[in-house]
Amino acid sequence: MTEPNNNNTYIGEWAIHIANTNPYSDVLGVDIDWRLMNRDVKSKYGNIDFAAVDVEEPLPWPRGSFDVIHVKGLLLEITNYVRLIEKLAMVLRPGGLLIITEVETSYGFSTGQELPRNLKQWDACVEAAFGSRGIEVDFPSRINHSIANSGVFAPNPYCQQLAVPAGSYMRGARRGQMHPQVLSSTLKKILSVLIEYGYNQNELENLIQSCLVELSNPQANYYQRLFSVYAIKIY
Repeated sequence: MTEPNNNNTYIGEWAIHIANTNPYSDVLGVDIDWRLMNRDVKSKYGNIDFAAVDVEEPLPWPRGSFDVIHVKGLLLEITNYVRLIEKLAMVLRPGGLLIITEVETSYGFSTGQELPRNLKQWDACVEAAFGSRGIEVDFPSRINHSIANSGVFAPNPYCQQLAVPAGSYMRGARRGQMHPQVLSSTLKKILSVLIEYGYNQNELENLIQSCLVELSNPQANYYQRLFSVYAIKIY
């Protein structure tokens, strides 16, 4: 089972990639809506199915249905991530592997210095707007503790923490670096939630532009923290 990244550009690609690199596995790609799926990427072996499922609702599969569950990029879609982990544990077989990969919404300086005012303001707006929906934007750093405290996984789940550099318009795309276009689309994707919360749209758009200029500064070294947690179910 895979839970695709909820970025419209990549819907379906990740699940198909997993199926194509694991020809002897049966893969199920899960998303809330497949109408925006990228049809250009094809399955090589026909070992993949797709399901439209709202993972905030009770999951439609029997207990122990999956050997591996990989969740990616659902942070801003889930109002109770701890509850999601509990539901995923039920449909994962004992001995199965749960992988969760999430990126923090905030940015940091590789030198450890204080963030400029515009990035601080953006972080505060995001935290307030999503917090009003019950979404904790700082949850990625606590994923491993939530899994460990669930009582059904092996203690001390393995956790990877990576600092993903923000892409620079002058340096272009590089492996292990956020592409500038992805950086821009990520900020703009959040915009509608902030407007709904009550922030002024024009002020937000100006703030986004100033943040993009700051983040793409080739002399600055900004990053986002990515967390991947791997846990084996024991019960």
